[in-house]
Amino acid sequence: MRRKRLRGNGENDSPKLDISSLVDVSFLLLVFFLAVMTLQKAEADLEIELPGQAKGVVIDHLEIVVRADGVIEVNEEVLEAVVERRKLPRLRERLEGYKRLAAMSQREPLIIVKADDESEGQRLVDVMNCLAEAKIKQVTLSGFQEE
Repeated sequence: MRRKRLRGNGENDSPKLDISSLVDVSFLLLVFFLAVMTLQKAEADLEIELPGQAKGVVIDHLEIVVRADGVIEVNEEVLEAVVERRKLPRLRERLEGYKRLAAMSQREPLIIVKADDESEGQRLVDVMNCLAEAKIKQVTLSGFQEE
């Protein structure tokens, strides 16, 4: 059996390994890998498009013009030319389609109604009734002049 040599102060005389430089290198490697690594997105952070979702669709406002002769135009297209008809089925159909498109793009539909000063008030009321039936709430009236 070997005997341990003891120094005069009672310590072991065996060799020691200084690991302070090893700790420094390991921290440098850790910092290096943290700096060059790319983080992967968690599943909850991923952007997923579901079918039927219109992401990024931008819709313009719809402009309804009531001309002096009673003709109704939507975005410069004549929709209702028969002045005697008060139900306005083509306008109602266009408004419902516009509202569905606005719902898919997650925006409120915006309608601008321009009426000529010479147009009949009843024709404007018919247009407003169509808007109320389509449940469109953001309506801007334009085209009136103060006398």
